[in-house]
Amino acid sequence: MDPVKIIIDGKEVTTTKGKTVIQAAADAGVAIPHYCYHPKLSIAGNCRMCLVEIEKMPKLQIACNTQVAEGMGVLTQSPKVLAVRKAVLEFLLINHPVDCPICDQAGECQLQNYYMEHNREASRFEVGKQHDRKKTIFGPNVIFDGERCIKCTRCVRFCQEITKTDELAVINRGDHSTIALFNDSVLDNPLSANVVDICPVGALTDRDFRFKVRVWYLQKTPSVCPGCSTGCNISVETYQNRIARFKPRINEAVNSHWICDEGRYCFHELTGGERLTTPLIRQEGGLVPTTWENALHAVLAGLRSAKAAAGVLSGRNTNEEAFLFAKLMKKLAPGSPLEVCYQERELNETQKILMSPDRAPNFRGARDMGVGANGGYGSWLEKLLAGDFSAAYIVGEDLLGSNGAGERLRAALQKLSFLVVQDIRLSETAKLAHVVLPATHFGEKEGTYTNRKGRLQKLNAAVIAPEGALQDWQIFLRLLDLAEEKLSYSTPSQIFQALAEEVALYQGISYATIGDQGIQLGGGGVEQS
Repeated sequence: MDPVKIIIDGKEVTTTKGKTVIQAAADAGVAIPHYCYHPKLSIAGNCRMCLVEIEKMPKLQIACNTQVAEGMGVLTQSPKVLAVRKAVLEFLLINHPVDCPICDQAGECQLQNYYMEHNREASRFEVGKQHDRKKTIFGPNVIFDGERCIKCTRCVRFCQEITKTDELAVINRGDHSTIALFNDSVLDNPLSANVVDICPVGALTDRDFRFKVRVWYLQKTPSVCPGCSTGCNISVETYQNRIARFKPRINEAVNSHWICDEGRYCFHELTGGERLTTPLIRQEGGLVPTTWENALHAVLAGLRSAKAAAGVLSGRNTNEEAFLFAKLMKKLAPGSPLEVCYQERELNETQKILMSPDRAPNFRGARDMGVGANGGYGSWLEKLLAGDFSAAYIVGEDLLGSNGAGERLRAALQKLSFLVVQDIRLSETAKLAHVVLPATHFGEKEGTYTNRKGRLQKLNAAVIAPEGALQDWQIFLRLLDLAEEKLSYSTPSQIFQALAEEVALYQGISYATIGDQGIQLGGGGVEQS
């Protein structure tokens, strides 16, 4: 890469040949306002908001499509540039309804933000505004308000260049120009809701999030998507201790700027339903509430006395939890087959952009921790159906709800002499258990995931677990303590330090070295049968 030196607002900046002025400025920490430009889309150059003054050029140039040249002098805050920005904003607001008080984008709107930075004046246009379509449903996840649209065409280019599904197009001309569904199609591709993220104004909004909560009330926590083993980086955004939405977090090593729709909305299924907050134990009348002490002693006794115990862990459990689960089962039922709940599905070409063929975000990490038997999850399930086990410890999964075995699987679970289920709700599987332990979901956890390609990434707790439920690692530690294996660690970070000493692939790593972007472990992807 050939180095190029340019001057931006009097400051010398070293960049590389081929970069545009807006990219070089961003690298140097200089923000040039823009609407149509997006680093992952082609250059449209239609909004004119990024106009800058370049020495020896008689007219202002758009920074998004002007490549740097040696010795180039760029002014981003000159009187001429500021006057043009003001004029562009006035033009964009001619037909805008200025309905910020009811717009979901308020607080995240670049039209709003740039107006406050560069204009702050009333419109000089006294003629009536040109009206456009309101509340037009583009697809199951996206709704369009034509009056707010500034025709930046980001959404159109996303469907043309990223998903290659071509649902959207610009129709008509002049101030009648608008975004529309192309040839009466429906915006329903697997990444469709990303058009909401990249829309700089309130023209495209998320039907699931619409009118739920103002964005300035949201608490944002960096985390990892629990939808599949791609491990997309997300921001978990919460309000009043409830998850309100997922937003993609930029990580060029994993998901770039995007997230799939399945992952975006998976929190509804994974966190919904009535929560378990009290341990349950089976008596003659069925499952009844009990104390944690009684429940844990029953688990200990049941697993120790079983002739052939087995364990299955959810792919949403963290590395720290998998590490302790493997230790616990080795202590209580040596030689017991352990597996990670895993199912594959076929993906189309658009899904393959981001999605993995499985829905277990940490099956790679769990196997690294020792939760894995020869033959894989399918073989483990067949052994369960064949009656090879007399007891089972099921963590975080509803086997009856996630497998198509139906009555045959129900019968196999009913035949077990002892079944313990650890989950957030009373699932169909939990209703058959002898002991039910109330646990936490991914949004309440701190820990790590290892994605399908071996990238280790950090989860952070975004919401507080209900009183009475315990973290999975806390349950495992209590059981280990009762089994007279006292461990010195008592937090996820301490557990990770311990596993990093025992698991070769993770040696020398700490939470600090993982950071917000994760780190790549040695070795490539992993295959699962």
